[in-house]
Amino acid sequence: MKKILLISLIAMMLLSMVAFAGCKPKAEQPATDEMAPMEEAAPVVDTTVVVTPEATPAPATK
Repeated sequence: MKKILLISLIAMMLLSMVAFAGCKPKAEQPATDEMAPMEEAAPVVDTTVVVTPEATPAPATK
């Protein structure tokens, strides 16, 4: 009975050490999450041409 109790206590100790090792805070990393400054983009020029139908006079009716 004492051996089982001793083995279970050692197993619990080892499991708790593994759990605490996994929850340990990580070392600080340099701030890489910040966005890099973006270059200003050149203004986009709209080159589409809208063709409007020429106004044709309606035929005169008498």
